[in-house]
Amino acid sequence: MKVSLGKVLSSKRKAKRITQQELADFVGVSKTSVSKWENGQTYPDITLLPLLAAYFDVSIDALLNYEPELSKEEIQHIYLSIQKSFDTQSAEEVWEQLNSFIHRYYSCYPFILQMGMLLLNHYDLLPGENTQEKADKYLGEALKLFIHIRVNTQDIKLINEATKMEAYCLLVLKRPDEVLDILGQYVPTHLPADDLIVGAFHLKGDPVKAEATSQSGIFQNLFILISSMTNYLQLLLKDPVKLDTTYQRELMIIETFNIEALNPAIALNFCLSAASVHALIGNKELLFNDLNRSLAILQKNKDSLLFKPDDYFDRVQDWLDQQALGNQPPRNAHQVVESISSFILTHPSLDIYREEEEMKQIINQLTEIRERRS
Repeated sequence: MKVSLGKVLSSKRKAKRITQQELADFVGVSKTSVSKWENGQTYPDITLLPLLAAYFDVSIDALLNYEPELSKEEIQHIYLSIQKSFDTQSAEEVWEQLNSFIHRYYSCYPFILQMGMLLLNHYDLLPGENTQEKADKYLGEALKLFIHIRVNTQDIKLINEATKMEAYCLLVLKRPDEVLDILGQYVPTHLPADDLIVGAFHLKGDPVKAEATSQSGIFQNLFILISSMTNYLQLLLKDPVKLDTTYQRELMIIETFNIEALNPAIALNFCLSAASVHALIGNKELLFNDLNRSLAILQKNKDSLLFKPDDYFDRVQDWLDQQALGNQPPRNAHQVVESISSFILTHPSLDIYREEEEMKQIINQLTEIRERRS
């Protein structure tokens, strides 16, 4: 089942006896945009739905021709539209909008999973007095969504994903015993499905799909490895030798596989995590290297932080297209820049370095990047 927005718009427009150009003029978009909406090529921005519904004198549900399931493309569109709304609407308006969609599609479990992920990725931008209050409230809401999925869906893949996200929420909410109750105390043995799928395509005599699947597995596992090593850095403050070894090895992986271009967001996360560690142990040289590297990544990826195939990973685009957000990162570039700015300008671990000349230069570069993106 799908939302038939394009068909409804076309039908309502024709019943009202207006042209695509007249509708476009009323809404404030181009005629081409209206044409693409009606043909199902794109969707209107979420903020335009109330205006369109009022113009045709129908409810938003009627405009959407609502049914309880959404396609992957529709889920992606709603997620990215809400994400974009953080830049144009108040936190209260975005929260109201998000709640409205959650209630409307509460039985569409793939959609609810993504809304829980959106809460995890953007809770700091939602209404609240301070970061801890926001974490308690919105991670609590995300936790309820993940439990709702786990309890009610029959889809094993969704159950597994929701369970891991449930555990993540509990960890951030400082409820470790419940995390261990859900996941156990040991890492489970993992048989990668990608190797089995590769083997199946190989037996079928389809080397192209076998190679694409193998690339996609390596592509994803690389990001998992880098995330795990980034988290590991934080555990090694009292073991400087292992800390430096982990840092150098992770840096080598990032450089070898061109991660700063493939997945700029995960490379930025490594830089900031490493910077916080090096600040705490007093390694000023590596601290400034990490911060300068993060700014260089932002400079190289001025337009977006999209996941990007390259000459080595040249067969992963189809796999990316099948993901919930396609090649879009969970936070847009503007929000990432603001997070980095907040870290550099306010993180307590950097306080003792703020009068250093190199830190002042870093802050000046950061200010220029923010101004260009505003």
